[in-house]
Amino acid sequence: MKKIYLFFCFFLFFLPYSQAMWPSDSTVVKKKLSLTPFPALFSTPETGIGYGGLVVPVYNFGSDSLTRSSNGQLLAYYTQKKQSSVQLTYTIYTNHERFNITGAANYYDWPILYYGTGNSNALSDSSLVTYKLFLFQNRFLKKIKNFVFAGVQYQLTHINDVRYKNVQSKIIERNARELDGSTASGLGPALLLDSRDNPLNATKGWYAELGTYFNQKALGSEFNFTRYNIDVRRFIPLSAKKVLAIQGVGKFSTGKVPFREMALLGGGRTMRGFYEGRFRDRQLLAVQTEYRQQLFSRLGFVVFGGLGQVADRGKDLNLNLIKRAAGGGVRLMLNRAQRLNIRIDYAIGSDKAKGLYFDIGEAF
Repeated sequence: MKKIYLFFCFFLFFLPYSQAMWPSDSTVVKKKLSLTPFPALFSTPETGIGYGGLVVPVYNFGSDSLTRSSNGQLLAYYTQKKQSSVQLTYTIYTNHERFNITGAANYYDWPILYYGTGNSNALSDSSLVTYKLFLFQNRFLKKIKNFVFAGVQYQLTHINDVRYKNVQSKIIERNARELDGSTASGLGPALLLDSRDNPLNATKGWYAELGTYFNQKALGSEFNFTRYNIDVRRFIPLSAKKVLAIQGVGKFSTGKVPFREMALLGGGRTMRGFYEGRFRDRQLLAVQTEYRQQLFSRLGFVVFGGLGQVADRGKDLNLNLIKRAAGGGVRLMLNRAQRLNIRIDYAIGSDKAKGLYFDIGEAF
């Protein structure tokens, strides 16, 4: 109840200012560059209550009305579970959307509950593990036809100061090199199809992302492994106020993958209800669907469900071992022009999983 109470205090405080900070439906934006600061408040099972500040720059590089606005986020926060982070993310569309550039530069000081690897564990297997992490990602894509982009992507992950107090923690099963500071550095091709009408809250269109990271010592990586990612989403309008959203996610790796780079099941985006990383391994498959309905101008609700699992090898993925999660939530529209929502979701799943989520923006 405390989390819900804090949320409504935040919403009542921020709503009167939201129209001044964001253009209304009828406002003509004359300035190309806008900077929007506002307080950040959220809650997930992994973090507890988090609070901080967020700045959102928006800029349009286009000379035509079809070029989508570029945007970024600079976020700094601290959480109830003593986690802290500074994150910069950005999406850039050049003139006529000839190029699509996305990336992130994030720092985390991040205690987590670690359950080991594999698709089976118990809540009692958890132990607290802390580490510091620097993550840099960048993807440079060139338009090859309308809504279709192709190019290259790079990711650098550096982890250090890994600590744990429980001498029986499953983290000691990992290679000692992973616990003494390690670097993963990967480069590879990427392909993107994005025909969504609104990236923040789509009501129609497709999003399909395919990418590979080849992590090699020649690139500065301490581990040789390859990761293949696929993320496919379909948004189907059922009526003016009803949308069916479907997402399928696959993450597949070969080689010696460090624990931080394994595919994670759970969290506030995929398979809500499960603690993020409760199940982690080299391979992951998940599918989720969400029914979204707008009730009034600023109020809506969703119902969702998901299936997923992890495995060491692709052939180990088994329909009999699938994890299940389902839930529902409400949507409070922060900005009608951009259809940007505050979301409150509650989900339950198999293996005694449950979670309450409060955040800005849709899960997918």
